Amino acid sequence: MKRKNYLSSQFLSKINDDSTFNIENLIILTCAIFIASIGLNVNSTPTIIGAMLISPLMGPLLAIGTGLALYNTNILRKGVISLLAEVVISLIASTIYFHFSPLTYASQEIIARTSPTIWDVMIAFLGGTAGIIGARKKGANNIVPGVAIATALMPPLCTVGYSIAAGNLKYFLGSGYLFLINCAFIILTAFLGVKIMKWLSRSAGQANRSFFRKPTFKEAGIVLVVIILIIPSILSASHMVSKTLVDQNVQNLVANEFGDVNLIKENVDSQEKTINLTVSGSKISAKKIQVAKANLAEYNLKGYSLNIVQVAQVNPNAENQLDRQVNNILNQRQRAQEQANEERQQEQEKHNQEIEKMSPAISSVTAVSDNKNKQITLIELKKDLSKKKKKELVKQIKEKYPNINLVEFVQESDND
Repeated sequence: MKRKNYLSSQFLSKINDDSTFNIENLIILTCAIFIASIGLNVNSTPTIIGAMLISPLMGPLLAIGTGLALYNTNILRKGVISLLAEVVISLIASTIYFHFSPLTYASQEIIARTSPTIWDVMIAFLGGTAGIIGARKKGANNIVPGVAIATALMPPLCTVGYSIAAGNLKYFLGSGYLFLINCAFIILTAFLGVKIMKWLSRSAGQANRSFFRKPTFKEAGIVLVVIILIIPSILSASHMVSKTLVDQNVQNLVANEFGDVNLIKENVDSQEKTINLTVSGSKISAKKIQVAKANLAEYNLKGYSLNIVQVAQVNPNAENQLDRQVNNILNQRQRAQEQANEERQQEQEKHNQEIEKMSPAISSVTAVSDNKNKQITLIELKKDLSKKKKKELVKQIKEKYPNINLVEFVQESDND
């Protein structure tokens, strides 16, 4: 008796259609890229979720897994071409956006995509499983959109674009790795899902003979690649768990040993084995600090050194007064800076006039500073001078004004 056909023509047609890169998908992809980039830039989670919902990146990945499982070169080729095209377009668009964006700092949403862990691998694996099952459903469902949000393909790809624009290699490697493991495990689950569907679609006897067999060399290679991909995420997760446990132990130490104090700042260096705490509130006696240091082992902090900085608690009135004093100081510094800039400009104009009098061939003198704060003097000539006279003039200028780094000559006719 034949089993149910899980690999229907409608399912394969849907996979094939979703992996086709056309003008509609290009427009949707472009919209998703800019929405995700803006969301990452302004640290807006709802905006990022919206970009993930409309992103078409999921289709090519399911197609690649399906094509590999069925040895269907047409579906596989379409999936690979679409994925590569979408990745390239996404990187170009996101890099351009972040290059011209006035907000250049890395938001928390960007930083969150630069340290993938084993949990990201698990999400990608489970999400890919749900995705291939959802692709089988004939009617509209919320599985595929949910998978698009869970696996988060678009944000790490846009974070790679940010990393390129900012020239940050660490963020580039972290976000690139997150996107890679998401893609790899979605493809893997699609591959396994279609293999299982193919097995279930056959009769019991045939299925047993084809499914339970010794893996081929290629399949063993795929398993090895998957294991290698997982290792960095496991190490990252281990580091994150260790840091979280240490932070929790430090908070327990403060609560139990120092009582009613406010923890303003906590800095734990696991490599140097140091704990630096800034606290306010009731004054902590030297005896209490000594007892806390002696009890570090009880909080699984053996080997750490403890340093505490106590800040006096400021009442609201004093705090407002302090704010006003700080603002006054900042305003005074700003006015002083403006006055210094004005005096510097007047002095520079005087120097320009003196340089102009050094030779009747000089038409005008302009002083500029480059991005490295080098002083450059640009001399416009009424007529061309010989190299010897130019050299003598440069020597004369630099002897009188040693702060000038470079002297350049142009002729009036050059600007016509």
